[in-house]
Amino acid sequence: MKFDLTLALADKPGQLLRALEPIAKSGGNIISIIHERDKPAEGYVPVSLVVDFPSRQNFRDAINSLKNLGVAIIRSEEVVEKVRLTFILIGGVDLRKIIESRVEGMRVIGFEASTPKLNEVSVRMDIEVQADMVGEVVEELRKISKEQNAILISPI
Repeated sequence: MKFDLTLALADKPGQLLRALEPIAKSGGNIISIIHERDKPAEGYVPVSLVVDFPSRQNFRDAINSLKNLGVAIIRSEEVVEKVRLTFILIGGVDLRKIIESRVEGMRVIGFEASTPKLNEVSVRMDIEVQADMVGEVVEELRKISKEQNAILISPI
């Protein structure tokens, strides 16, 4: 699980190393570090990190250890990977049902429909979905298309 952290470190030697130790001890693997020495504020330097932890608990352990060391945490949040996919539905498609389906983890970011034949619709739908939810979203769209007797063309 990737987490984005921004720490306020005292602008003196050894502070970055001091902050990285509890992260490593909690199982954190540093993906990137941006040490913004050109933006000091009141003796502190912002340091932005992306860290991969084995679990949320490991992340919480690192945060608690940093706080116990007196390291100020400006920001901490999980990085959620998203994927964009395009689907095509053909047939007697009820557009309202698709839009209102509220498939968990799916956000429609583009939508185009045409009616090449009477009572038949072709829909191109661009969606954004969390990377770990792709399979579930595809299955839900397959279910909806089957209920509507439509053909689903998916990237997966």
